Amino acid sequence: MNSKLYTALALTLMVSTSATFATARDLVLANEGDFPPYNMTKADGTLEGFDIDIGTSICKIIEANCSWVTNEWSGIIPALMAKKFDVIIGGMGITEERRKTVVFSEPYARTYSFFGVVEGKELDVTPAGLTGKTVGVQQGTTNAKYLEANYPDIKLQLYPSMDTLTADLKIGRLDAVFGDVEPFTGGEGEGPTLVEIGDGVAVSEGIGMAFRPEDTALRDEFNNALSQMKADGTWKALAEKWGIPVYE
Repeated sequence: MNSKLYTALALTLMVSTSATFATARDLVLANEGDFPPYNMTKADGTLEGFDIDIGTSICKIIEANCSWVTNEWSGIIPALMAKKFDVIIGGMGITEERRKTVVFSEPYARTYSFFGVVEGKELDVTPAGLTGKTVGVQQGTTNAKYLEANYPDIKLQLYPSMDTLTADLKIGRLDAVFGDVEPFTGGEGEGPTLVEIGDGVAVSEGIGMAFRPEDTALRDEFNNALSQMKADGTWKALAEKWGIPVYE
């Protein structure tokens, strides 16, 4: 082979290989690991849920090597800003207040919040009906902000996770809880059954992935991948798998 041609081919290969390595970057994705069906921690410590499947699918499309970590919810945005991870994919509601700190993807889900009570102990969940009642909600959430703004006369109890607040509801420490409906169903051997009451409330503009303000290029990559998943049916299949309401 001609030496000049050999050199040219070698340089082309080096450039191509370098470009491949450059695109295969590492990303760390985060959620709390305790918000079914969006994210849950299995007995072996690994994560599963709608968020996990969505994030993993996006990472394949954008050719990124992604790993998952968990973080306590009330501190998850400060941890993102401190660069402990790159993206929050954790059932996070899009709000104007959060937009002051982070940038969001397009919504990848839409959800409603409900009041939950022990079956047989239903009550009036209007602001007047709940006056003086003790209501539990997860701290650092759009649900907490909603109660603070619209139910000023309740005794508001903040909890670090949905598990802890529903456990207190079951043993009678709370009159009601407010949040996403999935944790309100108790199975056999788990104590009294919890039921949702009242109409669903949209407490955010949808569920989005959160990024640091300087990472708009990464946000755009995730948006493009999400659009591809919606177009090819992947998003709908995952939503149906996890019981997430399908929207257009």
